[in-house]
Amino acid sequence: MKKTLFLGFAIAAMAAGCNQAPKTASQEGVYKLDKQVITDGKTETVKTAEGGDIQYKIFTTEGYFYIGINKDSTAGFGTGAYKKDGNNITETNIYNSGSLDTAWDAKLEITQNDKGFTQVIPSLMYNGVSYKNTEDYTKVNTTGTSALDGIWHQTKTLVVKGKDTSDQTYNEYKVYSGGHFMWATKYMSDSATKKMASLVGHGTFTLNNESLTENLDLSNRAGINGKYDIKIKFNGPDEYTQETVDTATKSVGFKTYKRIKK
Repeated sequence: MKKTLFLGFAIAAMAAGCNQAPKTASQEGVYKLDKQVITDGKTETVKTAEGGDIQYKIFTTEGYFYIGINKDSTAGFGTGAYKKDGNNITETNIYNSGSLDTAWDAKLEITQNDKGFTQVIPSLMYNGVSYKNTEDYTKVNTTGTSALDGIWHQTKTLVVKGKDTSDQTYNEYKVYSGGHFMWATKYMSDSATKKMASLVGHGTFTLNNESLTENLDLSNRAGINGKYDIKIKFNGPDEYTQETVDTATKSVGFKTYKRIKK
């Protein structure tokens, strides 16, 4: 089975409907994948955190956001809005690593448990074959709330070096929730073939007035994990600009993000 089916592909494809159920508790929280099983009824593929395949998923009040990194460092991601009805969740795509901004809904069956939850997509079609996808998640400890909590979209990136300013805006999404953050984007990994690849990251953060500290503990690009001290300025409750200094290139970057609302 192709790797695109693994670690989040199921969330980037159409899925079958689910039966109605009574209303249940909020889905908000930060979760880490324990195990994923994809089967066509004859063979199955299993991915586990123990085996080196890592995936995080965050539900906020506004939407969902997941990133996945396979043990070979390939990555996938997705973000969008969701509606919860009993034990069913309908996720509506905004942007993902497979179909980008194509509009579609994925319908999930959710079973809560003491550790976190299990989500099942009973049937998703890929190359004419129907697959069932089951994912087990454990809830991760969180640390309070902040003014940054929510899902954000980068709208502008300016890099200042000496007297020169360059526009380096790219399509990036980011989420903050309960002391955790994640980001995801696509980039051109091969300019000759124009091949695109996914780049994702996860970590923890603290916000003290206009001082943001991010500790990036997971990404699929070598050499970028670590601590980042960032100045931020809120341009109202739904937009902020962050300022970072690159001592190696003697440049200053200004990224502006806008909040994704329901």
